[in-house]
Amino acid sequence: MGFAQLIMAMVSPIIARIFVTLGLSLVSFVGMDLLMDQVIATAQNAWGGLPAGILQLAGLAGVGQALSIIFGAIMTRVLIWNLSKTTRILSSNS
Repeated sequence: MGFAQLIMAMVSPIIARIFVTLGLSLVSFVGMDLLMDQVIATAQNAWGGLPAGILQLAGLAGVGQALSIIFGAIMTRVLIWNLSKTTRILSSNS
């Protein structure tokens, strides 16, 4: 076995694991992004059906900013969870 074959035998499982992990990360991120887009669209449709007086009071109370913070926190939590799972998969010895 030559030196190049030895290096490829050592590196190819690592490269395969990286590609699998990135694929799982991409699929979970895209799925979560689609889900959050649907939730936001539903909230916007429900928001638009409210009477004008309630919309004005909610705007003064900062409900829109609160919803933005909540949705951003959910996405951040999912990304942190995804990153921890990715590093766990990459660092496993199986």
